[in-house]
Amino acid sequence: MIVTIVQRFGIIAAIGAVAACASAGGRAERSKCPLSNRDSTYLARGPVYRDCAVNEKARVTTTNARVDFQPLTSDHGCFTAEVEFVVDTLGVPEQGTQRLVRATTPAFGEAVLAIVPALRYEPARRAGVRVRQIVSERRTAMVGTVVVAKGSAPPPTTRGASQRAPTC
Repeated sequence: MIVTIVQRFGIIAAIGAVAACASAGGRAERSKCPLSNRDSTYLARGPVYRDCAVNEKARVTTTNARVDFQPLTSDHGCFTAEVEFVVDTLGVPEQGTQRLVRATTPAFGEAVLAIVPALRYEPARRAGVRVRQIVSERRTAMVGTVVVAKGSAPPPTTRGASQRAPTC
């Protein structure tokens, strides 16, 4: 009885191994950096790659895209949002591909999504050819209150040796 169970398990394992090898034929590199199920919507416009599957990652070239975020008066602290979208072979985010991955507040997430169309990139390359790449952008903002004595000026905005940049 034990031999029968072991033999059946061995046959099932062998069939599984053969099927896995057959389905991976010619796609060894893709298996190292697979697309997820949620990435399937990006494939409608053609092949697309994650940053781990390209030789040269898409690199942001826009320096003036600012997040327009006005927190509620009671909101203080750190705000973070991560968005994901496809950058095409010209370095432009493809319309309709941006999605919010995570955000500390919905309002900050929407503000970060709003800057995506203004971003520009040096396109990704794979084997020397420009390719579409799924890009992830993360933005952070910190909101705080500075208390000063009545009639006093706020502290200077330049950071001295004793001040450190805020971290979130």
